[in-house]
Amino acid sequence: MLKVTTDPLENCEVLMTVEVDEQQTEKLLKAAAQRISKQVKIPGFRPGKAPYRIIVRRFGEEAVRDEALEDLSRSVFKQALEQADLEPYAPASMEEVTWDPLIMKVRVPVSPIVELGDYRALRLEAPPIEVSEAEIDEALERLQEEYAVWNPVERPAQIDDLIVMDVKERVGDEVLGEEEGVEYELTEMEEDDPGPDLTTPLVGLSAGDEKEFIVPYPETSENPRYAGKEVTVSVKVHSVKEKELYPLDDDFAQTVGDFDTLQQLKEKLAEDIRQKKQREADDKLAEDALEQLVENAERVEWPKSLEEEEIDEALNEQDRRLRRSGLSLDTYLSIQKQTREQLREEFRPAIQKQLRQSLVLGKFIELEDLSVAGHELTDRIDRLSIMAGEQGADLRQALATPDNLRHIANDLLVEKAMERLVQIVKGEAEAETETEPEAETDDSSQ
Repeated sequence: MLKVTTDPLENCEVLMTVEVDEQQTEKLLKAAAQRISKQVKIPGFRPGKAPYRIIVRRFGEEAVRDEALEDLSRSVFKQALEQADLEPYAPASMEEVTWDPLIMKVRVPVSPIVELGDYRALRLEAPPIEVSEAEIDEALERLQEEYAVWNPVERPAQIDDLIVMDVKERVGDEVLGEEEGVEYELTEMEEDDPGPDLTTPLVGLSAGDEKEFIVPYPETSENPRYAGKEVTVSVKVHSVKEKELYPLDDDFAQTVGDFDTLQQLKEKLAEDIRQKKQREADDKLAEDALEQLVENAERVEWPKSLEEEEIDEALNEQDRRLRRSGLSLDTYLSIQKQTREQLREEFRPAIQKQLRQSLVLGKFIELEDLSVAGHELTDRIDRLSIMAGEQGADLRQALATPDNLRHIANDLLVEKAMERLVQIVKGEAEAETETEPEAETDDSSQ
């Protein structure tokens, strides 16, 4: 028989003390001795048949006890968990084993504890959504630019023109690129633009002109073949084109869509802007609401082992990123003159914040009884496949793996949770979905 007692510890852990009676202890030791006798040849006895006293005399009582620990950490531990009605949330750790009598003390991580309190009383003010005439005019101008036409002109190129040309780029004798029929719009560079100036050398060129000029590329250029180099650019201009904008009138409205008048087009643009602003406002409100939900949570605790596991994964992800750049985590730490333990502690605050947020959101999803239906998962995959165009079939097949399906379902669940949060903070959540009181946490995990 086992005598099992539990004592709550900090960070969602329980110290389980297991006392094994004399009869069961004897069985454990004899079984351990038999295993030893099967592994080591003992003169005068067949494998596994040497008496217990012979095994103890030959190998010592301590060796037999060490072998018996295998049963302690397997069968006895499992039996004790059932007797104590404990379910480990993560692997347990042996704290202490004493003999005569046999007593085992095990630190058992249990489920995180999350108590949100009266989160449905949370309120945040939603900012009013307004659309100005200036915003409508800007949208019209963008649409006007989108539908602009380019007409060939018989004059030198100027700012806002379009040049059609053949381009060859080289550094010394090395050709970096060569392309025909390149269309390049001449736009004024901003003062703080770090990119190369290709516009200034092209202004003033006409159809049929050829020119060679040098363009210095900054060290920060994304393409390493160009970064920090002086590139010789040779161009041959085929044509210069001038932009023609449609006048903003009823004819323009009829050109761009199913509208009879410019006023109808402006009303549609205003509604599009309003909806975009509403989505952005709701996203910001959801972020603020989640922050408040986490901040107002009355109790959020988790096992230390869960935190260490998350830090391990963060370190592994850091290692994967570094290896893609040709480094390893150990090399990086050596360069930074930092130990792995120092990096773990550097990661810890962010991991703790992530854990707190994910546990609070998970509890919120549980209390609000949110779930993802099969058709919602299918609809999301259909939408992603359509967006992928020609690669849609391949993407659909890739998304059908169990891991990807779990990720998609989790994304949908989080989206639902954020939408519900916005409803709550706006005071729009249905009265009939008022949450029931949270169940009392089991005494063993307090």
